[in-house]
Amino acid sequence: MTTDPPVPNERPPNHVELDVLVLGGGFGGVYCAKRLGKLARKMVPEPLSVGIVSDQNYMVFQPMLAEVAGASISPRHVVNPIRLLCRGVNVYRGEVDDIDPDRKEVRVDTGQFSSDLVIHYKKLVISLGAAIDLSRVPGMPEHAFLMQNVGDAMILRSTILSRIEEANTEHRPEIRKRLLTFVVVGGGYSGVETAGEVLDLVRSVLKFYGGVSESDVRVVLVHSRDRLLQNLSESLGHYAADKLIDRGLEVRLEERVRAVTAARVYLKSGETIETNTVVSTVGNAPNPAIVRLCESHDIAHHQSWIQTNECLQVKHRDDVWAIGDCANNPLYGKEGERCPQTAQFAMRMGTVAADNVVKSIRSREQKPFTFQGLGELASIGHHTAVAHIGGVNISGFIAWFMWRTIYLAKLPGLDRKVRVMIDWTLDLFFPRDINLLNPRYTSLFRQVHLEANDTLFNRGEPAFSLYVVKKGSIELRNADDGVVRTIESGDFFGERALVHGGGYLYNAIAPEETELVSLSGEAVLPFFEASRRFRRVLAKTTAQGSAEGELKALIEKLDRNLLEKPVTEIMRRDIATLKIDETVGDALSLFKKRRFSIYPLVSDDGHLVGILNREDFFDFIKRDKVTRETSLDQIEFMHLPTCRDTVTVEDALMDMVQQGRYKCLITSEEGKLLGIIAAMDLIGESIKAEA
Repeated sequence: MTTDPPVPNERPPNHVELDVLVLGGGFGGVYCAKRLGKLARKMVPEPLSVGIVSDQNYMVFQPMLAEVAGASISPRHVVNPIRLLCRGVNVYRGEVDDIDPDRKEVRVDTGQFSSDLVIHYKKLVISLGAAIDLSRVPGMPEHAFLMQNVGDAMILRSTILSRIEEANTEHRPEIRKRLLTFVVVGGGYSGVETAGEVLDLVRSVLKFYGGVSESDVRVVLVHSRDRLLQNLSESLGHYAADKLIDRGLEVRLEERVRAVTAARVYLKSGETIETNTVVSTVGNAPNPAIVRLCESHDIAHHQSWIQTNECLQVKHRDDVWAIGDCANNPLYGKEGERCPQTAQFAMRMGTVAADNVVKSIRSREQKPFTFQGLGELASIGHHTAVAHIGGVNISGFIAWFMWRTIYLAKLPGLDRKVRVMIDWTLDLFFPRDINLLNPRYTSLFRQVHLEANDTLFNRGEPAFSLYVVKKGSIELRNADDGVVRTIESGDFFGERALVHGGGYLYNAIAPEETELVSLSGEAVLPFFEASRRFRRVLAKTTAQGSAEGELKALIEKLDRNLLEKPVTEIMRRDIATLKIDETVGDALSLFKKRRFSIYPLVSDDGHLVGILNREDFFDFIKRDKVTRETSLDQIEFMHLPTCRDTVTVEDALMDMVQQGRYKCLITSEEGKLLGIIAAMDLIGESIKAEA
């Protein structure tokens, strides 16, 4: 059932309204928004309000990424700020979380510390591109480098130079050869251009390294088809392969990668390539946001590629258009064929989609996308390229000059054109830049320093990390600023919100100078999913979150007479305890006689020292050096709420709520263990009273 959008004057502050919204900051999205920005100003009586959502605030000129990786041009020269390209357009940087075409709204995740943005639109253009899925090849996601954005190209460039630096000091020839072996997977435009640039970069800088020679260098291009560059003619594909082979590139046609490790690539044929560097230019998959859209709404699609008509409008939707790599746009005049996923098509799709949006608003007939391509070009390095333009095949230096001229003309912004032209000119006369500038990536592990009274996170904020207290302490406080739990040095916290979502339940405050170790959810969650033992450890603490809710519900259900009773009237005094100076053998003997999940540890005079958890005990005795004579004081103890014998049942329950535990130990004023009270005991007492 379709739900009407909320009344405009009832919109919350994080909701905005636009006439036209464009999703995606690639060629299609940016050229669409750019065109809409120009057309919007001409609309009367009111100009159109136009917005674009992009996960970055710049557009990447992807055809030149290989040259960034090969150190031919500067990374900043292949990116353009979207705000400068799309004048008069509202630019929102963020990840598209949800698209609801029935309510005509899009939810955008704008960052870690800001609230989500909900954009209501009248017309929508989707140009979110494709995603990369390397999961079909074991080891590929963990070990392969990508070539999707400028960050990927910078990382690859730094990695190549780092490998050369390592090889220069490596005395073992087999290790040196492995360091200088580079495997590129995929024989399309990106793969061929990347392989050519990698080969050029390595060969051009070897003269500065006395510890390596050209015989150590090996660049391998693996392609599953029978020739390279399938979009070009067969002769040009073979020409490109021959030129690359002549320059020393190894080409493996009709071959697939079976698996990848940190030191090897395993091919389907059985061949093994020793390498520490693998670059993948394959693995296109539907964008996750598009998959969710197609699964949850009536959107025409083929395997999550949105189906459009020849006017780029989504089938059966008069207010949505889809273009580029996320869509299945028909190639005009060629039944059953899809428009190629190239920049020249995406740019023109963006312009046509913008025109059709405006025509739709004016109730005019839309025009079909009739572009069929002007030709294809691919640089293969070393001042050589291949091209198919106007039905003519061109190769060699002339094709390379044409490639640079055409792409320079396509590059947005006069300043970028001039900068790239200068880079290319200098590249003809001077050696490539071999500075090893490592980009600083987001770390999965980091140190966090807090001063006294600093706030780590607030109640309700989303969780991104698991925290371990290295020094000092953290207090978890409720909305009334009451201390619910204190996390001491050596303890961890934050796992419940990280694993189960829903945001933090408490405010986290450092009462003193504190040092934390923060582990990103990107690192923790894969461990949680893969390791049964790790899940069990976290389950002990994540269960505390559910215990809090259950105990609060129990307090509301229990009779006031029971809650107001002294805890000594309800507690169990018959407890299976162990002495702190007893041994593993003593504990095993007690376990056989009395089976409990926990065993309080007491001193000789009966003072409570700690709690021995049965599961923790059995994990401990699996260690090599543990014997029956090992003292129990070497085991890390767990903690339970502790109450004095003067409190009421309700007081004990509130302590259980604050620490998320179903049991509470009762001690005397001197700290001697007297008994234990459990939530199950109270349920039993309640049932007795009702009977």
